[in-house]
Amino acid sequence: MKKRNIVLISVDEVRPDHLSCYGYERLQTPNIDRVAKGGVLFETCISAACITPLSMASVLCGAYPNKHTVRDPFSRIQSKTIAETLKEYGYKTAGFVGNGLLGARHGFAAGFDDFDEPTKDASWGSWFAERKELFYEGNWWVDRMLEWLKKNHSSTFFVWGHYFETHEGAEQALLRDRFIKKGELSEFSYKDAKIKYMDEKLFGGLLKAFDDLKLWEDTILIIMGDHGTNLGEHPAKPVPHRSYNLIYPQHTTLYDVDLRVALIIRDKSLPGGRRVKGMVRSVDVVPTLLDLLEIPKNKMNFDGATLVPIIAEAKAEGLGAYAEMLYPLVERMGSLQAFRTDKFKFIRDLTKGVEEFYSLLDDPLEQNNLIEEVRESKKQELEDIRKKLNVHLFELKGKGAAFSEKEKEEIEERLRRLGYME
Repeated sequence: MKKRNIVLISVDEVRPDHLSCYGYERLQTPNIDRVAKGGVLFETCISAACITPLSMASVLCGAYPNKHTVRDPFSRIQSKTIAETLKEYGYKTAGFVGNGLLGARHGFAAGFDDFDEPTKDASWGSWFAERKELFYEGNWWVDRMLEWLKKNHSSTFFVWGHYFETHEGAEQALLRDRFIKKGELSEFSYKDAKIKYMDEKLFGGLLKAFDDLKLWEDTILIIMGDHGTNLGEHPAKPVPHRSYNLIYPQHTTLYDVDLRVALIIRDKSLPGGRRVKGMVRSVDVVPTLLDLLEIPKNKMNFDGATLVPIIAEAKAEGLGAYAEMLYPLVERMGSLQAFRTDKFKFIRDLTKGVEEFYSLLDDPLEQNNLIEEVRESKKQELEDIRKKLNVHLFELKGKGAAFSEKEKEEIEERLRRLGYME
């Protein structure tokens, strides 16, 4: 085993095509660009879900929801996470999250010596129902994480930070406290303004700590998104209860705009400035880390695979990516599954019995549904994809829902007030 530190930073609802290292020209993200310049950037990484708890459980476990069982907002992780594995190998561990759905209540604190999640004192907002505080949103953990690094950098450590302030709705608090300027980069609920602030404050501070504490030599740094976000490519009826006027409900589709995420890995053992073409999956992150650390994976039930050989070739080929959103957040939404390859995307709505098939090379925005044509010309290929989806749907490790009815009611109230569901 190689003793290497790990810092994993996941950012909420940030599309890769809004980062300058991915070619975005309207905004510069120099600190993220610096990591990409010295590391490996994956051009197409696909998340396992379009909502944070499902997608991040899949990352931390290296497995899809049918194994870790976080399939809705009422579930707890029931698989071993990277934090628990590294803890067994003597790592000091710390987690810092800004999204309450990634809290200890949902099992995300397992394996962490220190775990920092939104609380009444640490969050910038909360929602009330019947005079009872149900949900704390946002959590400026950045300064506390940097302080933790200063105190513990002489140990071998694993740190996970999940940044929430790029999520829709966060602009209200950032504008109120004048962290972003009213009217500047204001499109899509100040999406670019929030990304700019994140690059300056989170990644600017983190990279300074790497420089000051001399962490580059013995630390693996991963930057990634949890899921994407719809910015009008697939317009739909506005979701009620939101305090901002949008025509593109979030967390409701399995199109690439909601599933494609940034993934950048920097480590001294990997080639700097490398861009990897082809599709990889967010479930590949943990198997890759364990490979870099030379920790045996033979007894671990991963759906992901190491990306180390792919990095060497600078190209990924032949991988299949599964994604799901089985819990409808809005009344009109069905239970969705998707399977993606380098060339094609198949989406199935289990509630409505509707199927979609897209040729991604010709139609990257998934506007032209070819399902009727495929049913006639490629029946066997379509049947094979359906079988792959069924594996993830029916082969369950355990029951996903793990909360009481009262807890479910409270969580549903949070989701309604956050605008996630009707």
